[in-house]
Parts: sequence; structure tokens; C-alpha cells
Amino acid sequence: MAEVPAPRLWLGRAIWLALALTLVFLRLLPLETVPRAWTGPDLLLAVTLAWTVRQPRLVPVLMIAGVFLLCDLLFDRPPGLEAGLVVMATEVLRRRSAVLRNAPLLAEWAAVSACVLAVTLAARVIAGLAVLPVAPLGLDLIQAAATILAYPLVAGIAHLVFGITRRPWGEAAGVRT
Repeated sequence: MAEVPAPRLWLGRAIWLALALTLVFLRLLPLETVPRAWTGPDLLLAVTLAWTVRQPRLVPVLMIAGVFLLCDLLFDRPPGLEAGLVVMATEVLRRRSAVLRNAPLLAEWAAVSACVLAVTLAARVIAGLAVLPVAPLGLDLIQAAATILAYPLVAGIAHLVFGITRRPWGEAAGVRT
């Protein structure tokens, strides 16, 4: 059995971490001073889900939890809420990655869409139960829809630019035929 070379594994993890921190930094930049009536996609969530489905070993759960906990703290969200929900979503997709690897892109997109909606709605429900302020439902749904629509583009860029592919099951498990 041939394992994934350690330098390639750590390079893939470093690339995801650098990309995640770059997206966090860009989101922190004060580019607009007036609140918008709409919101764009959560690219960090889309990138994380794409990498988890396509190459689960490149995004360890502790790294995901750390980055999203940092986001919770920086973006004034309840600490650990979205981090915990994203960790659960990535673990669901990680367990299904072998099945989704051989499925068409539409099946992968549907699974990721379900996770995005689950994270969005669960965060609203939990924040509401804890009597925390929540964004208007419309904004959350627009962001979820934008993230879902952006996923194929994110997956395509991950494939073309970073080489994050949906490898055959045996190859992803470290077995070459």
C-alpha cells in the first residue's frame, strides 16, 4: 500500500490554511462603509466543504475548528457556534466522501447544499433559543443560496488551480491498482 507522501499532505494542508486565512483577512478589510441589503457567499465555508469532500485528509478537524473559531471571534458571532456546526457538517461529508467521489458533481453539490442549509438554519435556531441577536432571515437565506451557487465555481477552481480532485476510491485510500 502506498500512502500519500507526507510533504504533499502537509503542502495541501498549508495551502488550505493560507487560503482560509486570506479569505478571513479579505473579509475583515473595510471596503464598504454602508450596510448592504444583500450578502455574498461564504467562500470560506464553500472552500472548506469542497476540500473536505474531495480530499478529506488535507483538512483535519482541529484545523477546521481552529479557523472557524477564529472567525467566530473576529466576526462577532457566538464563540464556537458556527465552528461546531461546520465541524459537524465536514464530518458528515468526510464520512460520505467515498460515495460522493464516484458520484456525479450534481450529487456532490446536493450534499454540500444540504450541509450549507443545515449550518445556516441550525445557527439561527440555536442563536434564537439562546436569545442572541440574529441577522434577518432573508440575509441568511441569500448568503446560503449564494454559497450554494458558488460551490461549483469553488470546486472547479480547487480542481484546476490547486489540484484538489475527486480521485478514485482506491487511490484516495492510498491503494494503487
